[in-house]
Amino acid sequence: MTEKNEKLTIRISNEELEEIDSFLSYNSNYASRSEFIRMAVLEYISIKRVGIITKNNSIHPDPVIEKAVSRMVAAGFYKSIDSAYEEIIKEAWRHNLISEMLKNTDDEYSKIEKILEGEKKYDKQ
Repeated sequence: MTEKNEKLTIRISNEELEEIDSFLSYNSNYASRSEFIRMAVLEYISIKRVGIITKNNSIHPDPVIEKAVSRMVAAGFYKSIDSAYEEIIKEAWRHNLISEMLKNTDDEYSKIEKILEGEKKYDKQ
């Protein structure tokens, strides 16, 4: 028995649609616009859940974290914002927090892949 999917209607400009179609024309990983949009939305949600890495791979922490780190730099605990984040990352690595985060991210990615595999089967029927 197949799972029932909800239908969603979105409005998108012609230019945005052309951009999607252009991307799909040279990227065969997606069978349809719908599959691409589903994956893009799920990836966006995954990125926002982590909430610290921007699209250009720069660090963009929550404003509360950023303010706390800035205060620690101002108080002389760190030489700069960069050195503070570097030390925070090193400390997280020493306590296996990063490997745990990567495992959780991998688990989330696996869930997304399973959803998409199910969608591919549903789309073919």
